Amino acid sequence: MAGAVIAVPEEWCAESGCARREALFAELSAVPVPVPRFVPAAVAVLAGSAGPAPVDGPVERLVCDIGPERVGVTLCRVSGAPGAPGAVVEHADSATAGPAGVPREGGPAAHALAHRRAGGDLARRAELLLARALVLPRYRDAPLHPADGPPTSPAVTAGQAIDAFAPVADALRAAGAALSARCSPHAGAPDRVVVTGALAAHPLARHAVDRCLPAMWGAPRVDVPAPGAAAAGALLIAEGAVRAPEPAPHTLGLPAHEIRRGRLVARRIPLTEAGSPAPLTVTADGVPVVVEIPRAEEFRLRVEVQEYGRGARRALTPPCAAPPAGKYHVGLHPVRHGFGVLVLRPVGGGEAALVPLGAPAGG
Repeated sequence: MAGAVIAVPEEWCAESGCARREALFAELSAVPVPVPRFVPAAVAVLAGSAGPAPVDGPVERLVCDIGPERVGVTLCRVSGAPGAPGAVVEHADSATAGPAGVPREGGPAAHALAHRRAGGDLARRAELLLARALVLPRYRDAPLHPADGPPTSPAVTAGQAIDAFAPVADALRAAGAALSARCSPHAGAPDRVVVTGALAAHPLARHAVDRCLPAMWGAPRVDVPAPGAAAAGALLIAEGAVRAPEPAPHTLGLPAHEIRRGRLVARRIPLTEAGSPAPLTVTADGVPVVVEIPRAEEFRLRVEVQEYGRGARRALTPPCAAPPAGKYHVGLHPVRHGFGVLVLRPVGGGEAALVPLGAPAGG
């Protein structure tokens, strides 16, 4: 195993989520764990299903992460060929929406828990009842199994469960519409939709996928993997059984100076090369690179950018101030639709400085 692979929520992959990734990176750096790699949970989930049964040729798959506080829809491409070392899972795009007024633990979350605990015939009865109540109002007052309470607690009715889940379904519809608006109208339909998240076990989750996603994403198969699917997929990626490439879209470098034979000489520290993975820690000959921020008040941190690996390179000056003077290890957190977030970690320990680098004009 070349390194640890950690499945993280989609929001951690945005610029605003870099602080969480860096905090986890710092915790793992304190223990004997290989340099970690972060992958979106949707990619890890699909890696788990693609590993044992690689596809022949590229297909598109959707992952719907349905929770009480957030609903996300992620489009991925899965490819493979007979005789290839493993399937390839690539993140294409994603969109999220927040359900309005849905409690974190009550309501749909409690209904999902009760449904999971019921199992067997009781669960199938509840699913059938809800399917009928969605189209036939006379079934709305029929009781489901109790919603996570003692046997004497009042049973939740089909209508109550449907009404409580409605904001979640609306959020799924909004996220799906936002994502489809950014996708090519000629994109192929997914061969399956995978449902994950805290509400994946809710008996209305499958109905919401069928009813709320855009028609272009109607899939012949809807899967609800077992809990822990993302961890299982991350393990397959770490073992090399499934590949999950995340190539950097841009070429970035850090202009610096070094002393050679008593002279100050300009140099460029490579951060990323377009088409190659972004390093969480920049190394040279296997050793973390160290840079020193001078004490000069007029010092301004600059990063050299070549957008999409083509054309002229230009200097980018981050809007935030440079970190305090001192020696730092250098790293980069990749982000969706941007250059990334430069990380400067104090050599002697301490809180890392995160420097957002923005995005190309037009995103």
